[in-house]
Amino acid sequence: MRKESKTISILVDGGEEDLPDLEHEEGSKITSITVQKNNTKRYNIYVNGEYAFAVHEDILVKYQLLKGKELNPEEMREILAAEELNRAEQYALRYLSHRPRTAKEMFEYIIAKGFQTAQSDTTVKKLIDKGYINDEAFAEQWIEERMRLRPRGRYLLFQELTSRGIDEGIVEQKLSQILNQEDEIAMIEQLIQKKFRGHTFESEWEMKKKIIPFLQRKGFSLNHSLSAISKIKKEYGL
Repeated sequence: MRKESKTISILVDGGEEDLPDLEHEEGSKITSITVQKNNTKRYNIYVNGEYAFAVHEDILVKYQLLKGKELNPEEMREILAAEELNRAEQYALRYLSHRPRTAKEMFEYIIAKGFQTAQSDTTVKKLIDKGYINDEAFAEQWIEERMRLRPRGRYLLFQELTSRGIDEGIVEQKLSQILNQEDEIAMIEQLIQKKFRGHTFESEWEMKKKIIPFLQRKGFSLNHSLSAISKIKKEYGL
């Protein structure tokens, strides 16, 4: 009479996958390993003639999973835990392939993929250690690109970066290093010239009334906005 195989379930890619419960299996041995058709970096592992679980090639190599290898319950738990962390890292690397991310953005993304807090924390720390996530570098690149492509004032830049989880101290430091007063005023001048090219104003008061609200929405301070207007008002006959 064939012994009934008991199973346990784990969450895999948003669904449950049944695995053999090795706590109740005797002589659990890998009997076959096959490459997945849709992902050649993943392998199906068969234990005692039945499908057991799938792993990434990194886990296959790390744990030397070969045909004939025997697995005890403790080894199985370690392998499955490592596989989950590897899956989280693979998701993270694909997410990073589009653009740099902050530590907070990455943590929230991994959580949204169904991983636990501890797994997300571990993955983010690993990516930071590898240099794939660097909040200081992110803040520096963000400010420089905004200045070049989409001008924003100090206040809005601060809000954009802190909302992405970057420490306020880091944001203040990078803003001070990259965006000085002269640069911000020059940026405001260019923005006014681009936005209000061809406009006419009857008075300086009217000019300020129309331009300052626009600049404030872009995050520029009142003082810097007034300084810029004062410098270019002659271009508008004022």
